[in-house]
Amino acid sequence: MWPEPPWLEEPSRDEDPTIAELSAIEDTDELCRRLLESAWGWRSSSRCAEAIDLLARVRGTGTLPDAFLAMLLCTCDRWGRVTAKLIAAIDGSGILTDADLDELAESFLSEEVVIEYPFLWACPQGLDLGSSDEGAPDFVVDENTMAKTRRRPEPPLRRWAAARALRHDPGRLDDLLASTGALAPRHREAALQGLLDAADVVEEGERRRLVRRGLRCSVGSVRRSALDRLCELDGPDAALRRARTDGNQAVRAWRPATPAPTPDPRGAERASGSRA
Repeated sequence: MWPEPPWLEEPSRDEDPTIAELSAIEDTDELCRRLLESAWGWRSSSRCAEAIDLLARVRGTGTLPDAFLAMLLCTCDRWGRVTAKLIAAIDGSGILTDADLDELAESFLSEEVVIEYPFLWACPQGLDLGSSDEGAPDFVVDENTMAKTRRRPEPPLRRWAAARALRHDPGRLDDLLASTGALAPRHREAALQGLLDAADVVEEGERRRLVRRGLRCSVGSVRRSALDRLCELDGPDAALRRARTDGNQAVRAWRPATPAPTPDPRGAERASGSRA
């Protein structure tokens, strides 16, 4: 197999100047400033542990909330290929409090995150318009000049956020269905899958409503998640009958999750006796 061209190879952590530079930052505010300054997010990386390490290093060291930094890290294009792994790692790391995670989830449920900040804070060197037209209007950048940027969470972040929001408050189901229903298709479907992930926290009638929504979804993976819930409600036979009518081969191949067999202690005793 031919090696990847040098420009496609991902440098190791020790060889990556971007991470070395970011790791030297000592407070939340400065790291947030750098993440806002670089709209693209430097080169791509599949190492979500980099972002976790950055978050852990500066947690609680600045005036900006830790949840805001986590949002910038999760929506930075550098880790755009591994957002599902990244948000799962942040959730399970213990770095953020429950309140921080709830705040993060709410930001990911918005159609887009709009961030307004002082222009000179993120771009202290100022702005060079490079205009040679003496008749061009003056544009003055000072401490009152504001800049605005938009971050659109990727579908895996929508899925995580919808599941967390529903688990935190099962009574929000109607609100969550309405708000996520207004998202673009890929994002809406990811949020619906998140609601199905957390469907065990709502009453049976609401679970059935989620199952009906999921089975009508155009995405096969969402329909498979809905079949998992239908299996819990009505048993494997009902779910298998529904799966067989699906137009997607992967959905028709759905099978109930098989619990791991319980070890037979008598077998272990016999094995021990035979070795003796």
